[in-house]
Amino acid sequence: MAGTPFVDELVRRLGLDGPDVEVRRGGRDTADVLVVVPEVDHLVTLRTSEAELAAAVTTLGEGCRDDLWPDHTVESAGFNLLLVHVDEVIGTRDTTEPLRITAAGLQWPR
Repeated sequence: MAGTPFVDELVRRLGLDGPDVEVRRGGRDTADVLVVVPEVDHLVTLRTSEAELAAAVTTLGEGCRDDLWPDHTVESAGFNLLLVHVDEVIGTRDTTEPLRITAAGLQWPR
């Protein structure tokens, strides 16, 4: 998948703390980002597309940057908050099914 800076940045950020991260790219610019999380006994899958991830990161960043990360870009703040949400979901919810990142952000499982 050519030209996927948001998916590439998500993968880079997820890998910063050392977990293994793999991307499986699909049709229509979709991507499954698979993450090994030591605290769970299965791969955690984040399912998104470049366009949805870009929209989510931008929306989240616009809503939080000034209050939480004023020295960051909108995109950087958006990624920061998205990863906070991912950590919260992994710590508190069932992650055996893929977690969806839509234009509205991370869709929390029940």
